[in-house]
Amino acid sequence: MLVNGIEIEIEHKPIKNLHLAVYPPNGRIHVSAPNEYTDEQIKLFILKKWVWITLKRKETMSYTIQDEREYISGEAHFFKGELYRLKVIRDKTCTHHVEIRGNYIIIYVSEHTSKENIANVLWTWYKEQLIPITERLVAKWEQILGVKATTWTIQQMQSSWGKCHKESGKIMFNLQLAKKPLNCIEYVIAHELTHLIEQNHTDRFRHILGTYLPGWQKIKEQLNEFPL
Repeated sequence: MLVNGIEIEIEHKPIKNLHLAVYPPNGRIHVSAPNEYTDEQIKLFILKKWVWITLKRKETMSYTIQDEREYISGEAHFFKGELYRLKVIRDKTCTHHVEIRGNYIIIYVSEHTSKENIANVLWTWYKEQLIPITERLVAKWEQILGVKATTWTIQQMQSSWGKCHKESGKIMFNLQLAKKPLNCIEYVIAHELTHLIEQNHTDRFRHILGTYLPGWQKIKEQLNEFPL
């Protein structure tokens, strides 16, 4: 749907209310609408929200996006909110592995390893580091909120830090969280587990999250300040 010269993604779903979201890095606008809503009703809803949409697009399009990674020595990479320099050590006799030494993330690879495989080695290491953090914080917040996720997984995601399917109890967390400070990781985990109580971002959802994680709005701002 085209509104004021901007393309809006419309998705009809078996839900009760309209939901609007604006995603980085390019300000993509997505509206989830109940199946019975007409285009005219949806357009009216969008126009009523236009001032908010304009401000939100400006905000999301200003997020810092890292350039395409080359995975070469000297390149800057984050881990748990701290900035490190990459050091790639090639040795035909070594096994692929990663370690932190001082201000460096050191990747050991064989002599002719491609950029893509170096990236895979690094991201595998990121996942290995994120799993125990996630296990601990999921258990903590399940107890706090009185909920239980059926399963949770960690994977690369394009437009969200996490996703929760309330009906199935399944949760997905973005692998990019390995780069973020621990309080940001905890916020995302608390956020997604709260969705097991309230699926949508209603006043009830914000009240529950605010009760158990005061100041979550500031943490959310901090999360989005770090490069994606």
